[in-house]
Amino acid sequence: MSRVAALVIAIACGSACSGKSSSTTTPGGATVIVAKKMRISWGVSPMGNGSDVYLASTDETGGQVSHSVGHYAGTCAAASAAPAMKALMTVMCQSPDGGGDEIDAVVRDGEVIILHVRFESGITPDPMGRERVTSIPIPIGTAVEVAR
Repeated sequence: MSRVAALVIAIACGSACSGKSSSTTTPGGATVIVAKKMRISWGVSPMGNGSDVYLASTDETGGQVSHSVGHYAGTCAAASAAPAMKALMTVMCQSPDGGGDEIDAVVRDGEVIILHVRFESGITPDPMGRERVTSIPIPIGTAVEVAR
């Protein structure tokens, strides 16, 4: 085999084998692949007459990052996920005027995308009226779960 062919094979193997999955060996000698996971949850901090909302993401090692979503009027709390958006989780913020804000976390195209829509009392918000607030990239091969 020529040196060039050996070099190409070595580079290809190194590229294919350099994934970010980690592994460990059990006492019996078997190798176990450790899956990548990202757990997400809402955080709400009351501030004055509103609430600061953030998304907390935790990886499989326990490392946590808080992502600011914004400040919303009224009282905010986790709610049932919005089925119209196929949301993983939702926060509803109720304003004193009866309206409020709906904030949804959805997974699309390798990102956790945070969407927002303002609603008025007694009127169902238009699913297409949501605006993108922010997004958090998901590493390739990572499963996203809602923390319970």
